[in-house]
Amino acid sequence: MAQPMSATARPVGPSEPPLTPLTGMPKRVFREVVMLVMGGVAVFLFQLSIDVALIEKTTSVTYMLPLLIFIVSMCAWTAVKFLAPYADPLFVPIAAFLTGIGIVYIRRIDRTAITDEPLHADAGVFAGQGGRQLMYYIAGVVLLTVFLAVVRNHRILRGYAYILLFAGIFLAAIPGFLPYSISGSGGSKNWIRLGSFSVQPSEFAKLMLLIFFAVYLVRKRDMLSVAGKKILGLQLPRMKDLGPIVIVWAASLVILVMERDLGTSLLLFSIFLSMLYMATRRASWIIIGLTMFIGGCIAIYPFFSHLQTRVAIWLDPWAYVGDRENDSYQLVQGLVALNSGGLLGNGPGSGNPNRIPASESDFILAAIGEEAGLIGLIAILLLYAILVQRGFKTGIMSRDLFGSLMAGGLAFLLAFQLFVVFGGVTGLIPMTGQTTTFLAAGGSSLVGSWLLIGLFVRVSDDARKPWQASFGLQKTEAPPEFLAEQAAKRAAEEAAKAEAAGVMDSGPIPGGDQPTELIIPGHLQGGGGPTKGTMEEDVLSPPPGGPVSGPPMSGPPGTPPMSPPPGGPTGRPGDPTARGPQYPPQTPPPPPGYGTPPPPPGSAYGSPPPPGGNPTRPAPQTPPPPPASAFDSPHSSRPQPPNGGDDHRKEGGE
Repeated sequence: MAQPMSATARPVGPSEPPLTPLTGMPKRVFREVVMLVMGGVAVFLFQLSIDVALIEKTTSVTYMLPLLIFIVSMCAWTAVKFLAPYADPLFVPIAAFLTGIGIVYIRRIDRTAITDEPLHADAGVFAGQGGRQLMYYIAGVVLLTVFLAVVRNHRILRGYAYILLFAGIFLAAIPGFLPYSISGSGGSKNWIRLGSFSVQPSEFAKLMLLIFFAVYLVRKRDMLSVAGKKILGLQLPRMKDLGPIVIVWAASLVILVMERDLGTSLLLFSIFLSMLYMATRRASWIIIGLTMFIGGCIAIYPFFSHLQTRVAIWLDPWAYVGDRENDSYQLVQGLVALNSGGLLGNGPGSGNPNRIPASESDFILAAIGEEAGLIGLIAILLLYAILVQRGFKTGIMSRDLFGSLMAGGLAFLLAFQLFVVFGGVTGLIPMTGQTTTFLAAGGSSLVGSWLLIGLFVRVSDDARKPWQASFGLQKTEAPPEFLAEQAAKRAAEEAAKAEAAGVMDSGPIPGGDQPTELIIPGHLQGGGGPTKGTMEEDVLSPPPGGPVSGPPMSGPPGTPPMSPPPGGPTGRPGDPTARGPQYPPQTPPPPPGYGTPPPPPGSAYGSPPPPGGNPTRPAPQTPPPPPASAFDSPHSSRPQPPNGGDDHRKEGGE
């Protein structure tokens, strides 16, 4: 089935240019290279500052680590330029810079670790958690390249919607069925650990479910947009359309119950709710969804101690410091680090991020805030904001509804996950265990983040490249200027055809097929008195008072029916077949050769109208009376029924 077409990104006003011209958006290659170089220099300066602050000298790693990060970033940019040349020029530079900062800070935390053995300054670039993060970065870039090479158009993913649905449900739910020794971490069950290998499947499940949500909402958009009853000024949807949101709500609660993972359940439900609003633009869905989720959390709150602990620490973190059951030491140390950093920070390498538990993953924003200060955190948040803004812009520029919903959902996922993490670190909301995209340690998080960039790049490349007509599943709505251009071409072609037809149409072709016209007698055009029967009978029957003067409608017996003279009626004065105010309608004379001599020169058919008014009626002639109907003619070859033509009525009556 062909994909439903969505509204193309159109300008607000008719005078504004469209978002994507027919020639495509500029590639900005030079600016991308400049941004990548600036990001590499910034990463090198951070690494240099850390080494000077910790050991007061530089090592080979001081230069090799930033250089290797820059090379991997350039590889990612090269893959995007070859496989998606028209993609947004900001996705890869921002993601590469955030990833490089994360690798540098993770390695910096390893060098002052308290629980484990500190990492030596001369250790290789692949040593410690920072080295593993660099390897995950390489794996993420490889996955990005493979994804862009395989998926050449994002609409291909629509054919795998239900496969992605079942795979996403499996990955999201499987940790809940495993024992805590394999899947447990910090009270939640969201990992799969097999020896030295560990993976967090929810990082990939959320992307798979997001793609399915986009496909589902494209197909069911009209149904979900239908309004129902209006209560307290709020237009609610129909009750039978609440099924999808109820299913996703129940699934999120099941994840919350089985895995005790508030972050994943909240994230999945919020993604679906936001995409539902993007598809239907009904605020009632937001109110219904938030009410259902909050109500569900309140209903299960008394039965889960893990959830109660998170809420208690959030309400008063200082009251549970040192408590073995409800220890709030992590949150308190994060708040202390942010307070210690202040506005400008203590400087890279001059803080104490090792005092914060899980500072390399859950609380890496607190570690960066201590050394970079509030200004450094704001700069990082601005980079995330630009990334989110470009994601939403990609959704607006997309030429199909599926791409718009998917890009908008990815942008919301990135923004909401950052809000959840930053809100938990600062005490704004309860901690959820989510990781910071691109910055936090973890292979699943980093590889999933670069796969998210791959989805962004693929949709952006399709939205920004020159528009081309396509068919089938690739069918999209044309930009407005393309439609205008095609309309102008069609108008020019039609004008040329009309001009050519006007030159060639010098009159009717003698002997050719001409359009026929029913000639109605004068007594039927008005003033003839009431008529009886059908129009055909009135035409073929004589008027009251005798037949119409003029030549008979048919020739002598045995002659075929007459046809109009070659050329048809022209409406010119003096034309025997003219129709207009000068002559009453006349039956055309038969052509020569049918047994009837041509009219004499002085007859009504050959003489011009007398001057000064309507022509006089010619002298009445006495033609043989015509039959009552065409089928009653004695010369008709059709056999007559014995009862006067009522045989069909008698058969019907019998």
